[in-house]
Amino acid sequence: MNTFSSITGSLFNPSYTQYHTPIVLCDFDGTISIKDVTDTLLDHFGQDGCDELEELWINGKIGSQECMSKQISLMDASLEELNQVLSKIEIDPSFKSFINYTEQNNIPVHVVSDGLDYAIQFILKRHGIEHLPIFANKLLHDNERSWRLEFPYSNKNCIKQSGNCKCNHVKKQQYFPQILYVGDGTSDYCVSHNVDFVFAKDKLVNYCEKNRIEHCKITNFADVTTALKQDQQAVIPVMMVKE
Repeated sequence: MNTFSSITGSLFNPSYTQYHTPIVLCDFDGTISIKDVTDTLLDHFGQDGCDELEELWINGKIGSQECMSKQISLMDASLEELNQVLSKIEIDPSFKSFINYTEQNNIPVHVVSDGLDYAIQFILKRHGIEHLPIFANKLLHDNERSWRLEFPYSNKNCIKQSGNCKCNHVKKQQYFPQILYVGDGTSDYCVSHNVDFVFAKDKLVNYCEKNRIEHCKITNFADVTTALKQDQQAVIPVMMVKE
């Protein structure tokens, strides 16, 4: 019987007193990273059955937690092979400058992802970004070629049946006067209703427009940095989109 264990290093868990700055919550796949990491890994290592699970999820017959759990269990790869693929995944070139700006101005940033904790940590570290709080699904390995997922941030009441309930994470940010969110896709739809302002890419732009969610259309994190610089009182009025 295979024994699975986490391969992720110790993740930074912040503690806060009352803050006078906003907090920025960032999706990872397609937002910080150029490619969707899970899709990339499944393209390389997924075995028969992954596409069928994806169809079930797209058609709303299973939630993302069930879909990802079963897909990851169908991966066949060594840790070295996995790392070789992860080492080729690039991030938004302006993300590191964005992190430098937020650190200089004491604005906390959390990565809140329905992706894989090990993959996120590996990719960010390769780009010189460490000690960033990461809230994601836990990737487990059996030290051979099999993989599993655990869901430390799941919520049985999650509307989207996600592995990581982003809305639940938002509820824990009571120390901040304003919660800003950066995202791009379907895993960001629900949480966009529960934050103060959204920086949106790709599919999330249309969703925010359709649902009259206050947002700013961005192409990269340089746009987010510009907005934060223009907003000295955490109101984000300059680039706000109102319907």
